Amino acid sequence: MKERTSKITIYDIARALDLSASTVSRALQNNPLINQETREKVKETALEMGYVPNWIASSLRKKKSNILGLIVPRTSMYFQSTAISGIQHDAHKYGFSIVIGQSDDTVEMEKELVNTFFSLRVDGLLAVSSMFTTTYEHFSPFIRNNIPLVFYDRVPTDFVGYTITGDDFKGGYLATKHLISQGCKRIAIFSGMLTCNLYQERLSGYKAALAEHNIPFDEDLLYVHNLTSEAATIAAQELLSSPVLPDGLFAANDTSAVAFIQEARLHGIKIPEQIKVVGYSNDQSSRIITPSLTTIEQSGYKMGQKAVETIVQLINSKETKEVTKNFVFPVELIPRESTRKS
Repeated sequence: MKERTSKITIYDIARALDLSASTVSRALQNNPLINQETREKVKETALEMGYVPNWIASSLRKKKSNILGLIVPRTSMYFQSTAISGIQHDAHKYGFSIVIGQSDDTVEMEKELVNTFFSLRVDGLLAVSSMFTTTYEHFSPFIRNNIPLVFYDRVPTDFVGYTITGDDFKGGYLATKHLISQGCKRIAIFSGMLTCNLYQERLSGYKAALAEHNIPFDEDLLYVHNLTSEAATIAAQELLSSPVLPDGLFAANDTSAVAFIQEARLHGIKIPEQIKVVGYSNDQSSRIITPSLTTIEQSGYKMGQKAVETIVQLINSKETKEVTKNFVFPVELIPRESTRKS
């Protein structure tokens, strides 16, 4: 087999089909001016010849790539995976492709991804900041060059641009108020890192509900960690070895709530008879754990759709005053067995 020494171009395809290069180019872009039969023949020939489009060069010519960059902490997180589904669905509807990068919840990787997406000349960037991101300075290549940037879910402190978030204060408030309504008076909280806007707001909502019912905030009942199953298990072991157990727990995500329930079972603690538990996100795990988990629904899929709608408006609109700058999704308490009254 003869080794290929050069890349196939649209000119090679044009010669093979006795067409003009402009016709081939339009056919590959699904231009309606080219009839369906020709478009299909061009695509079939391109595939057979091993043609790979140089979309970077194309974006330089057109000054538009039709590609959106997306930075998330981890695609394995339930909320992020549902948001990504909404983003992917609506981006395709608007004629955009998505390139996804995982920061692994580190600022260093987040900085690297910002520079990579800027170099790739994406038309806009959607981002969920890491749990440790305290400034948005490293996003400045997009800000300085007026390339649309939209944060959703987690937002860096003091960011003044476009954001799509859930009502995290209300979520923390509803979760804690529900536990109080079920008879809880000593309520612990598993919080994410307080460098992150989400967990600051959820903690504030928790404190507000306590204050409303004249229950003093107890610093010893606040456990701050990165909300992974491993970290939550360690926090659960510490909490369950306390001289005085709580009668309620608000966990700032379902992963840590489920880990607590599993650890409580190992300690012979009955849920909800001895400790009632509320999580956050309405993960699939919240429905299949025994007992099923009371949680806060925050509409990940819809948030992803709204994020795409916003960034596409910014890309296509010369007048951005019509674009909602800070959109907040309502949240909802989903009561289940883990907070049932005895």
